Amino acid sequence: MNSIKRLSKFAVLFILIISLTFLSTNFAFQMRELSEAEIEKMFSELKRLQGLPYVWGGTSNFGLDCSGLVIYLLRMLGHNQFVYQNSMVFDVTADNLYKYNTKPISDLKSLKKGDLIFFDMNEDTVYDHVVIFEKFDRYGNIWVWDAAEMPDGIHQNKVDRRPLSLLQARKYALGRIVVLNK
Repeated sequence: MNSIKRLSKFAVLFILIISLTFLSTNFAFQMRELSEAEIEKMFSELKRLQGLPYVWGGTSNFGLDCSGLVIYLLRMLGHNQFVYQNSMVFDVTADNLYKYNTKPISDLKSLKKGDLIFFDMNEDTVYDHVVIFEKFDRYGNIWVWDAAEMPDGIHQNKVDRRPLSLLQARKYALGRIVVLNK
């Protein structure tokens, strides 16, 4: 009888250990960078979206905001969920794109087409604007795509491609998009 009790306790302990192991790894998402083909599809779609109205909170063909533009492009590629803390969600802010859905990039020279530049517009430690890096031109200008109302004091109010000005005058961060590895 003692051996049955010991075996029973062992079985319960074994099940508990397996359960805890499953729960602790359940939130470790396997992420990957976008492929070159996915990035090229993003930029083809950006050209099609050029001129679409800026709409705060927008994530559709009716209008987009900055994070909505990134979300829209990723959904078009089949990436419909985003990491937020230890969960998967269907929508995230620019700040949460940076914190949970990008791999940090240390300097501007490491930027590749499709990487994201995040801005803390009011210096409150929350990234509240994001643009999509396209290229450096031969003069060293940074060309980006975004959906904004009035970036850099210029009335844009649409999805557009533009040179990024006054970068050093703002708090910014750089990130490479990572998506759930399906």
